Amino acid sequence: MPVSNAILDVAFTEEEPPIAVNLTLMQPIADALVERKVTSYPLPLVPFSEWLKKLELSTKDLHQETMECIPAIKLLNFMCSMARSDIAIRTSGEMGSEAGGMTLFATAVAERVSPTMKELKSLSLADAAQWVDYCEAMRMFQ
Repeated sequence: MPVSNAILDVAFTEEEPPIAVNLTLMQPIADALVERKVTSYPLPLVPFSEWLKKLELSTKDLHQETMECIPAIKLLNFMCSMARSDIAIRTSGEMGSEAGGMTLFATAVAERVSPTMKELKSLSLADAAQWVDYCEAMRMFQ
């Protein structure tokens, strides 16, 4: 509902509408996967580079069942590109982008033209827990 309200806010604004409006919710929330035990085995937090190495190793002697168990393999080239971009950004010292070199998400324009975006509350731990419940129901953690 907030997204549709924000779109209406932009469409009916008194001022010249901006070319683009980022409707991303920017306020961070607690890490729901860490807060809740979603698997029977530990879910450690590891650096992206370490996770990527493990993903690359899982592609050796690739079988269909591996692809089904580890769907991230399908995004391996994209993940490697993100890692290279991230290394280049950190080396340069320029921190004006998101992880992997993606453009920074800013909501200042959206908040200026949309009261909905300006007044939007951060997601709560309960919201995150609902998302985790959905992922569990869809067997995403199997």
